[in-house]
Amino acid sequence: MQRRGPEADDRKRRWKFGQNFLVDEGVVREIAEDVDCKPTDWIVEIGPGQGAITRRLLPRCAQVTALEIDPKWVEHLRKHPEWGNLEVIRTDATRVDVEALLRDHAPKPGSGVTPAIPGGEIKPLLVGNLPYNRAAPILFRFLPHAPRFKSINIMVQYEVAKRMCAKPHSRDFGFLSVFIQNHAEAVMLRKIQPDAFRPRPKVLSATVRLMPLIAPKVDHPLFLRFVELAFSQKRKKMSNSLLPFYPKERVNQALAQVDAGEASRAEDLSVDQFVAVFQELGPPPGVMPRKEAKPFLGFADETSDDELSGDAELPGEEDAGTEGDENVGNDGL
Repeated sequence: MQRRGPEADDRKRRWKFGQNFLVDEGVVREIAEDVDCKPTDWIVEIGPGQGAITRRLLPRCAQVTALEIDPKWVEHLRKHPEWGNLEVIRTDATRVDVEALLRDHAPKPGSGVTPAIPGGEIKPLLVGNLPYNRAAPILFRFLPHAPRFKSINIMVQYEVAKRMCAKPHSRDFGFLSVFIQNHAEAVMLRKIQPDAFRPRPKVLSATVRLMPLIAPKVDHPLFLRFVELAFSQKRKKMSNSLLPFYPKERVNQALAQVDAGEASRAEDLSVDQFVAVFQELGPPPGVMPRKEAKPFLGFADETSDDELSGDAELPGEEDAGTEGDENVGNDGL
């Protein structure tokens, strides 16, 4: 039986955790500078890896709390107290209990972190180079808590970034666009070439800034399922896509109330129109909310890699790979 060498084990680790590391210092500097932080701010960073962005953020803020799944990089990050006030939590960002994170790991008095309003809640900035094969479940985990953050700067596959920021009447506008824009205003900041990473991905990447809304436009557990159904047959009229759940006449009446014609497809409606149509029609009968893994805060340091898991997909989207690593994708994004 042939034994696996350390190189094969490292390749398996990169595939498991979706790791593509930024190595272009110019790009790292630009991404860090795009984070609009102050010396009194708290930053939560998802997937710091080797710490390329972390090292540039720490001198510009009061504290960074880093969420890292790979014990190799957890150990590495903890060996660098000279970088600044860095807390490293070994956890899976696809399943982390965000409320517990913000409650139990909020900076203590004397840390230098101050709320924007004296006596008010300390809202961190969220930063992350999201792993290609974990971006979808991470977004599902954190976006419902968007109002608890001052801003969100993330890097994802370029095609995903386009969908996050897309407007109606475009081929990129879809389920992901409505999901993101129900919680935040999305703006693409930078397109990043594959040469900025090791291993080199097959796809372009991009950074996106999300400015959280005070509250989601609609906070019903079945709204996303409604949007998913509307986009399930993207080329069909919405009245036909939703026909198994609502009479065509009711859908057309709801569309008319938001100044959308009977021939409208899902991609023709703005997020606000989607919200209004959902509120008029009500939740789709017989449909259950999306299932979520039970949240938790962190792993014990001795937890094995095989115990770490967490998968979710955005419906109807494509995968993207990494050179030399087949089947490494953006997990449905």
